[in-house]
Amino acid sequence: MHSAKTARLMPGSIAEIRSWREISSTLDREGMLDSLPFMPEMRKYCGQRFAVTKRLERTCEEAEGGMRRIRDVVFLDNLRCDGSMHGGCQKGCMLFWREAWLREVVEGTLDQPGPCDDEAGNYPFSCSLPNGQYICQSTELIRATTFLSPLDFGSYARDIQAKTYSVYTLSRVLAYAWYLRLRCLLTGRSYRVVEGTRNSTPVDVLILQPGEWVRVKSKEEIAATLDRNGKNQGLAFTVEMVQFCGKTFRVLKRLEKMIHEPSRKLIQVRNTVVLDGVTCDGCHILRGGCPRENYHFWREAWLERVEKD
Repeated sequence: MHSAKTARLMPGSIAEIRSWREISSTLDREGMLDSLPFMPEMRKYCGQRFAVTKRLERTCEEAEGGMRRIRDVVFLDNLRCDGSMHGGCQKGCMLFWREAWLREVVEGTLDQPGPCDDEAGNYPFSCSLPNGQYICQSTELIRATTFLSPLDFGSYARDIQAKTYSVYTLSRVLAYAWYLRLRCLLTGRSYRVVEGTRNSTPVDVLILQPGEWVRVKSKEEIAATLDRNGKNQGLAFTVEMVQFCGKTFRVLKRLEKMIHEPSRKLIQVRNTVVLDGVTCDGCHILRGGCPRENYHFWREAWLERVEKD
């Protein structure tokens, strides 16, 4: 299936998500539009209105770990996947909305219209494969996007035109990404992770619960828990996470299972939490960061409980 010509939605616009009947007419036999699935977790939003918070012209993807070109997609408010139909995946990825699934509300408000009258019926597409793999927007991003050449300097202009970034923000992130690479060249230190020295890494069990408050330990304290690849029990502490060291946050949820994009398998995770509002900005990426706003994952060994007044 291919996208119908739709209005170009920009940040600040109000969009109404079309009815399931309208959306399903855009999908192929696998429930996708231009290789991007409309997932069952998204159906509950049909007929509702949300503010467009971001227009995407590129995105990271985790199957091959690169930055890719994407078209005709926006984010709405902070709508994230709850994983309810994908084995209970707890990653909380932002939902990608094709513009063909939306209509702009001109001179309207966020007041919700009346309920749709055609939302009955089961979601007719499969989210899983017989071998135990799952299909979601994150696993399919490699197919829903196209190669983004390192020489495509027009991507910076597209980011600014789409208001994904301001000139100042884009310049600041680019400068930091170049600094990290220069540092790597001069010192050999990674531009991607904070490296440790341990051969085996410690496990700290705090059994943190949603709503509790924690302080992120200092960079030096965290480095003491990492191996030479910047990982604790296989989970990397990236340079994007350094900015949160020493700060206090509320635990949003425990992370106990998630879909691993390269394998499409649901994997178990231990002693890890997600912190409210703490997302990745991709500051090491020479493209000028990543607009995807993925949650960071925090080992309990990197945190300590605090009392919040």
